[in-house]
Amino acid sequence: MKKRILAFFLAGMMAFSMAPTETFAAANTEENGRAEGRVSDAEDTLSDTEPLNELWNQQEEPENGGNAAQTEEEQESEEPLSLDEPSMEEDILKNWTPPMGGVEQPKVVEISEETAESLEIIEPQETADGTLEYRSSVLGSKQYDSSWDVYSSNYIYNRLDENERKLWDALDLIARGYLHGTENAVRVAVQGEYYYATQKGVSFTFMGVTYDRAAELFTMFSYSNPQYYFIGNGFLSNGSSMFPMIYDGFANGATRAAETAKVKAQIDAMEAQIAAGTTEVEKARIAHDLICKKIKYDHDYMKPVSKTPYHQTAYSVFCDDYTVCAGYTKAFTILMNGAGVDTLSVTSKEHAWNMICINDSWYNIDLTWDDLDGQYDMEVMYGYFNRSTAMITGKLDQNNYHQKESCYTGLLPTATQDSGATPTSIGTIGTPTKTAAEPQIKKVQASGKLLVNLSTDTSGADIYYTTDGSEPSSSATRSYYYTGDYFEVDHNDTVKAIAVKDTMWDSKVTSAKLTKSTHTVKFNTKGGNKISSRKVLYGNKVKKPANPKRSNYSFAGWYTSSGEKWDFSSKVTKDMTLTAKWKKVTTGKASIKKVTNVSGKKMKVTLKKVSGAKGYEFRYASNSKMKSAKRVTGKSTSRTIGSLKKGKTYYVQARAYKTDSKGKKIYGSWSVKKSVKIKK
Repeated sequence: MKKRILAFFLAGMMAFSMAPTETFAAANTEENGRAEGRVSDAEDTLSDTEPLNELWNQQEEPENGGNAAQTEEEQESEEPLSLDEPSMEEDILKNWTPPMGGVEQPKVVEISEETAESLEIIEPQETADGTLEYRSSVLGSKQYDSSWDVYSSNYIYNRLDENERKLWDALDLIARGYLHGTENAVRVAVQGEYYYATQKGVSFTFMGVTYDRAAELFTMFSYSNPQYYFIGNGFLSNGSSMFPMIYDGFANGATRAAETAKVKAQIDAMEAQIAAGTTEVEKARIAHDLICKKIKYDHDYMKPVSKTPYHQTAYSVFCDDYTVCAGYTKAFTILMNGAGVDTLSVTSKEHAWNMICINDSWYNIDLTWDDLDGQYDMEVMYGYFNRSTAMITGKLDQNNYHQKESCYTGLLPTATQDSGATPTSIGTIGTPTKTAAEPQIKKVQASGKLLVNLSTDTSGADIYYTTDGSEPSSSATRSYYYTGDYFEVDHNDTVKAIAVKDTMWDSKVTSAKLTKSTHTVKFNTKGGNKISSRKVLYGNKVKKPANPKRSNYSFAGWYTSSGEKWDFSSKVTKDMTLTAKWKKVTTGKASIKKVTNVSGKKMKVTLKKVSGAKGYEFRYASNSKMKSAKRVTGKSTSRTIGSLKKGKTYYVQARAYKTDSKGKKIYGSWSVKKSVKIKK
């Protein structure tokens, strides 16, 4: 977890090895009118903890004042029911009809290839290790992290496959540029309509992601990164690429920068109040109440003119006073992650809510359905505060609005614990009595690779890990979810791993610097010059040495102990000795095919080719005993010899030669003599 804050308020035990420690009464709803400003004073909020059941019998003041001369009948009809009746809280949950349908599915605007080509496709950046990535594991936080990243959730990202992570990273890189910069959005005309979008887009097909999956990832990215409030609810696409849309009001870079400052100021003001909470539950309750008290549900969101055009973003909470479930959810994700409590957003087809990690176990929270907006004379209730998945999708659900979209399958945490919250009480959160066992990191060297296997003695626990030495977690940091398969690392990589399980404390982080074994490669030259042995890391290649030298022999290569010729592109996986193979240099006897007299007092000698010969030596004389013979050499099998005397007979012989490993010529025998008379 980002922070673990323990406070023991109650004793006792609860199921699944959990001991209740944090129980709070509902927030005071005496103040039923909406605050004029964006954020109420911290002092007012922190003191606003009087149990609601003590206030239910108090007469609520009209929001904008009221007619003091109301009739007795009117007053009687508005008098709240007493909480002294045990069934009252059950009746609220039973009779409460919360707002539904606030989530809008992303709008996809089809554009032509020509339009797409007029924009840009973001390119991966080359990292220090030579790989192309949109987020580098080598360069790390120094270049890629943003101070706004604290507001995001990495839970879903950590469970994506490599191609999906690349798409996510590319979207993050684009959005971060618009968050920190003042670049204007590009205005694109599509069939008479105009849309603002990012100048750069993402080619999801290039990354191996299908169109449908890319659309799902866009939705999950938007809800996991609510700090990018200016990203519109949709994207332009030519079928292979996507260009995120930007709200018209944030298209101008200077305007967006000013609005970003406003959003940050509101976040900081709320975070200051949330920080007064001494436990994770307390922080969640304060954030829950701050949002619910500030915001009213925009029932006009589907109309041509709604209370706010930004109801699908957190901006509607921080800088407007109306929103829908999307805004509630994204704002709560920002505030809780900013406060150090892991929180993520979940959507169904038409609704959105949160999951929050308290005491290392996950719960569901639905602020939208807890915001009564004055009904039952209550501003806020807690019926959907820290509930189990079974409860929020079962007894507490209506019209299947909490049935998550299929794209979340396998990407969300388990939430088996339930607070037992009521409209007026946030219920009880337990403290685990057990801790997940630390992961064991085991390295295996196979097929020239350094592989890692992770395990934990805690049955059913999930393991998250990193390979760059950063801290792993399920949500707070970018990590990998361990699927049970071996994964490859490089020499000297530091692997860190953590085990997590619902109802247990997260394990301690296990760390191991993994190195490849070092192997010695020796060279036995078998009579040649000495070559020193070499140290090679497992899986690396040994550099081929210069060929050894040996008189009268040619070098035929390096061979293993099993008699196989060694390929120096192969990986070294063990100690070994490579032995030189030599071949005795022998040169065959040359044979003269013919000798002819050619014009100019010359003779031309033609030989039969000797296999493997590097060249030939010719000797000639005017006597058959070859005394004082002259010699010439050549590479080819024919040689023309000049400066001869007309009328004389010349005798000629030839021999072939090869070279040994030292470059020395090894000659064959002289051929049989041939003669020719020089007539011309």
